[in-house]
Amino acid sequence: MKSRVKAKPKKKKPAASKPKAKKKVVQKAKAAPKKAAPKKKKPAPKKRTATKKKAPKPVVVTAEGSGAVPIAIPTTETSRRRLLARDRMARSSPVVEILDDPHPIVALRRFLESIRGEATQQQAQIALGAAQLMLLPIAREHRGGSEVKELVDLMLHRWDDFGGRRDSFHAREFLRHALQAIGVDRERIARLALVVPDDASAELLFDVARAHAVARDKVQMMYAVERALEAGATSAQFRRDADFMAYQHDPDFALLLARADVPAIPVDVDPYVHGVRTALDSLVGTLKELGEKVELRPPVRLDAILDAERTRRISLPNDYRALLTITNGMRLWEHEFLGAGDYRETTPLAARAVHWMQSSGLADCVPLACWGDPHDWLMYDPRGRVRGGEPGYVLMLDKDEHRLFDLAAALAHLEDIAREVLGTN
Repeated sequence: MKSRVKAKPKKKKPAASKPKAKKKVVQKAKAAPKKAAPKKKKPAPKKRTATKKKAPKPVVVTAEGSGAVPIAIPTTETSRRRLLARDRMARSSPVVEILDDPHPIVALRRFLESIRGEATQQQAQIALGAAQLMLLPIAREHRGGSEVKELVDLMLHRWDDFGGRRDSFHAREFLRHALQAIGVDRERIARLALVVPDDASAELLFDVARAHAVARDKVQMMYAVERALEAGATSAQFRRDADFMAYQHDPDFALLLARADVPAIPVDVDPYVHGVRTALDSLVGTLKELGEKVELRPPVRLDAILDAERTRRISLPNDYRALLTITNGMRLWEHEFLGAGDYRETTPLAARAVHWMQSSGLADCVPLACWGDPHDWLMYDPRGRVRGGEPGYVLMLDKDEHRLFDLAAALAHLEDIAREVLGTN
């Protein structure tokens, strides 16, 4: 009995261990749902897509800070909107904002009042540019009016605040437009004339004279006309401008313009033909000897030369007229001499000559030849203003003037330079 009793618990021990094994199996079976964990991982891509949507945030930094714009920017509507907004901001400017204001003069006044002390270059450009653009349509369509007076008063009141920018291009353009738009207003014209720089261009001084003419202030007009003529304006400009029509028969005005006219040179070519031909033959022979190309052209009749002079309103010296009867322009060692056609029509050489003469402040002189370099020219000074005395030839080399006795001397000078430069190579 005791053995049986003892045997029974021995059988129960393995039985007890089996359920434990089943529990382990059950635990493994429960672990099976862990395979379903990837189902929980499926939303992970959603998180990734969410991070992609947030990606445009750092783009703002890179675009503005470094200028390196990622390629992904244009792929989203948000980035496109930001780029468009940024583009609109880049295109806007203070000048446009002032002009687009319902009350642009008030907007300009607010801008000027925001300036403390002397205006910076940018502030001066904004104020002067906006004022200039406001005056432009008024100057074209009509003159005078309360808006012009208010704008001129505003700008002149703050004129000293522009400091060194008062002599700038923007300041001079504002003065030109103001003088063109002011109308009959002697007091404001006088105030505008006071701030015109001493080295004003012929165009600005012409506008000063025109404003005085409109206001029928003859005394101030005559003074301004004289200054404009000295600066390079021509008497023809004053004769054909409608604002001076009331003074066309005024004896003082006519006398002032007559003194400014290019002096007529009596035609007397024959005495100069031999000297010019001799100098030209010597120069051509030297250049050919040194291996340079020489381009001479057929001669032209004297009446065609005089016709070209009348068209251009100039008077050529008699020795240059003589040259044209020998060769109507020529090209020697990269030196180009103008022909009658260059004075009658706007040829490329004539256009270069006019541009250089005007940019150099020598519009009252007569160009004769481009001396190799675009900034070197042989010209005739009809009033002696450049020569400081009698009319005559001037050779401008890099803005330095060299007086020459006549055309033969100029050709001889070119021959000497050719021998010196080409003969040593």
